[in-house]
Amino acid sequence: MSLPIPEPGPGCVLVKVTAVTTCPQWDLHIFYGKPMFTHQSHVPFPYPPGQPGHEMTGTVAKLGEGCGKLTVGQTVSAWKDPGHMNPGCYAEYVVLEEKHLIAVPAHLHYTQLASLELAMCVASSILKLKAVAGIAGKTCAVNGLGPAGLIALQMLAAEGAGQVVGLDPIPQRRTAAEQLGLSRSLPSGTDELPLRRTDGAIDVAVDCVGYPDAVRYLMDHTNEAVALFAVQREDYTLHHPGLTVIGYPGHYREAAEYALQLIIAGKLQLGPLVSAEMSFEQYADAVELLKNQEAIKVCFVPALSRPN
Repeated sequence: MSLPIPEPGPGCVLVKVTAVTTCPQWDLHIFYGKPMFTHQSHVPFPYPPGQPGHEMTGTVAKLGEGCGKLTVGQTVSAWKDPGHMNPGCYAEYVVLEEKHLIAVPAHLHYTQLASLELAMCVASSILKLKAVAGIAGKTCAVNGLGPAGLIALQMLAAEGAGQVVGLDPIPQRRTAAEQLGLSRSLPSGTDELPLRRTDGAIDVAVDCVGYPDAVRYLMDHTNEAVALFAVQREDYTLHHPGLTVIGYPGHYREAAEYALQLIIAGKLQLGPLVSAEMSFEQYADAVELLKNQEAIKVCFVPALSRPN
């Protein structure tokens, strides 16, 4: 689809997109016409152009009235999505609010920066878990080693976890997690983990799956606190006295700044989450890779797109 380059309004910035990564949850749901959340009765098609892309890095091309924190030519990443009723980042150019962009080092590869928005989301849960129960020196677990889980395990390690155990049914993802420093990986539902209130059980955990049986399993094996990062897709009742359950605390800039500092320090690697780089014309192929779990993330690079 060919559209004119948009103009940034007051408080907004025009960004020339360098790279944008898939968000498997959004891409798979929207591509197949399924609501992302259980309270939604349907997907409101047609979606605006560029949706549902939101994990983006690029350079500032033009400033709207009232903008002054960023400069033209500066490398930026989106730390907050544009909202799903606005034009998205699967585009060569996108307009975003200046306050939702964060300056990032120009020397870092775009695969290290495009998924900053996801890293911000995960960071908000990690920081809440740290504040409520503590992480340093503890045995931690991550349930689900997709993109969010691979970020969570690195953040737990950066916070000084004694060990980090990863749970996932897919061997390739467990291998990817181990390459990123995971202490130990196990298949989902394994009986190798001790039950809670016994020695060797998990101290604190992060759920990146969201399905009732997976959440129950994690809570059955965790003593202190479980942070629910994943979208909880069904209602269910849990009976785990003494266990603190932490809901998702929401998006905020400080979490993005925390994630960015870990990236700069080399403690958070986002590049390994990218399984392939493609053009926008290959979007359907990318979704197929995600659907078949043959890719963790796909990075779209507008420069690879064929000219009209």
